[in-house]
Amino acid sequence: MKDPLLFDFGVGKNFGSWTIVNDGVMGGLSQSKASLDADALLFAGNVSLKNNGGFVSLRSPLGSYDLSSYRHCEIRFKSDTQRKFEVLIEKETPFYLPKFRVKFAAKGKDWETVTIPLRDFEVSRMGATIQKGIDPEVLKEIQRIGFILADKQEGTFNLWIDYLKFY
Repeated sequence: MKDPLLFDFGVGKNFGSWTIVNDGVMGGLSQSKASLDADALLFAGNVSLKNNGGFVSLRSPLGSYDLSSYRHCEIRFKSDTQRKFEVLIEKETPFYLPKFRVKFAAKGKDWETVTIPLRDFEVSRMGATIQKGIDPEVLKEIQRIGFILADKQEGTFNLWIDYLKFY
């Protein structure tokens, strides 16, 4: 069995070159940042719907991620809001091409671990669902993984991510 793909965040761990991509790329006014906070990555900001905005995201470095032998995605996180965040998987990075997404939300303000079958991801294009499920063949050629908040709600948020694991 293949070793899990683990993004383990926190002080002294490898944050790498994860980057912020917000709706400013399309003229929006949302803002976010990422920083290390104790034993987690803090993804925080403010979503604005002004100027046709409405999303913030945090994305891994471009690379070659073969997720085809994995069946699950696991996230350990906490948030100060119950807004619906999404794990984002990109086979191709141009914004107009389909992406793969699955939603998750905090039930409270304590640490939670959520396990999501990869078959529960949806194919979406510019936020609209195209189909349920993901073709396992597509998972061989993933270029980027990340988190996005695009729930059409204005306001601030804090999302602490301890780790993201594929197994």
